[in-house]
Amino acid sequence: MIKRLTALAFIALVFAFTSNALADVNVTFQVNMGVQMQTKAFDPATDSVVVRGSFESLAGQSDWAGYYFLLTKSATNDSIYTLTVPFPDSVAGKTVAYKYVIVHGGTDTWETSNDRPLTFTSDANQVLPLVYFNDRNSVGITVKVTIVADMSDLLNEGFNPSTDSIEVRGDTSPLNWGPGVLLTQDLLNPTQFKVDLSFTGEVGSVINWKFHCDPQSRFTNTGWEGGDNHVLHFPSADTTVGPQKPDIQVGGLSTAADTIYFRVNMAGAHERYHNTLITGLKSVWVGGGVSPLQWPSNWLFSDTASGGTLIKLYDDGDMAHGDSIAGDNIYSTMQIFPPNSSTPIEYKYSAVFSGVDTLNGGASYMDNEAGFGLNHKVFLILQGGSIYLNNTFGGQATGITKDNTNSMPSNYTLSQNYPNPFNPSTNIKYSIPSSGMVTLKIYNILGQEVATLFAGFQSAGSYTANFDASKLSSGVYMYRLQAGKFSETRKMLLMK
Repeated sequence: MIKRLTALAFIALVFAFTSNALADVNVTFQVNMGVQMQTKAFDPATDSVVVRGSFESLAGQSDWAGYYFLLTKSATNDSIYTLTVPFPDSVAGKTVAYKYVIVHGGTDTWETSNDRPLTFTSDANQVLPLVYFNDRNSVGITVKVTIVADMSDLLNEGFNPSTDSIEVRGDTSPLNWGPGVLLTQDLLNPTQFKVDLSFTGEVGSVINWKFHCDPQSRFTNTGWEGGDNHVLHFPSADTTVGPQKPDIQVGGLSTAADTIYFRVNMAGAHERYHNTLITGLKSVWVGGGVSPLQWPSNWLFSDTASGGTLIKLYDDGDMAHGDSIAGDNIYSTMQIFPPNSSTPIEYKYSAVFSGVDTLNGGASYMDNEAGFGLNHKVFLILQGGSIYLNNTFGGQATGITKDNTNSMPSNYTLSQNYPNPFNPSTNIKYSIPSSGMVTLKIYNILGQEVATLFAGFQSAGSYTANFDASKLSSGVYMYRLQAGKFSETRKMLLMK
């Protein structure tokens, strides 16, 4: 790093020397790095600070780039860095913008504050006001933030604490975007992993962060959480974030064969296009995205023929099919997924019944279990094993009941849940005056979906949904009803 700083200083010196002969305007930049030094965001022994902006082209360089304009420590104040840049007198009256940048190894940390304006004057020596890096003039306060991850889903999917790890990464010290700070398993509550972080800053400032898992080859999205960053507003006192489920999934390739027993309960099953009860059931099938499953190209009868893409399930009591009891409306098939199969696996069931070929105008009528984005998902045991599935056709939540009174609602309504507060279950009533697609979902206070109570076609009427929150932690949750152009959200409080 010392060699690099020496080279940068030499470039700046040569540039200043060769330009001085033509310059009539000397501009002095100055920035106070004291707070950055106190918060360990800037180390004078290893780091440097440069200035970049739209002024660089006026001095013969590329705008907003490079390490040409290196500031040096003031002789009178160790926290103040300065640089005098010569410009030709033709710049007088022009306005440009600039920012200061910390250079640490191969990483550049830009100021996050707004661009700083610079209007050139005709003065031979123009000294810019002394500013603080990021306009932060105080260290602020130091608080402990405990981040807790609810690892129940990941552990069920095959997360192995002895070989896998989860960390938190972010944009505010002591976090950075890589590598991160490891979470450790709570021995008293093994489904929770946590870490204590000490932040120093100003109340209300924004801290961006995400969970990340290693080794990245074992997880989808190279171990990163999907979606936007989590946002933590700097607290005024010690605080705990979570428990929060990481939006990360075990992925990659299996190393040994897995046997999956696909089993789906067809009792009371409804087809998805009109949400009508299936009658005259003839056969049940399954398709998916990983061999030996395949996705049908047309979702027609041809996909069930010999050599077709769909695989048949049975209700014959034959354990060779993975079916234990004949005639119980639970249809089964046993499929072996060889080593190097990718996980997770998305799949969907399909039914043949009386009049099925009239659905959807005769197009894709075999795609009759659930709509787009509502596929089932299963995670392979990466080291090999047996997986037993117990699905309900359509995947619709249980606990939805319809008011059987003769009166029909005239308006869309979403009522306040009762009881509220609740523990651990509550009822949500809603009404839809017209038949159509309906979704009723639950979200946490961060806006993350935690449950889908219903997603599909519903006939006009009044309904009651029972929400069981026994697996969730105490706190404020929101529930949202969407039906046609109608959308409404309400809050509820879970107190355990």
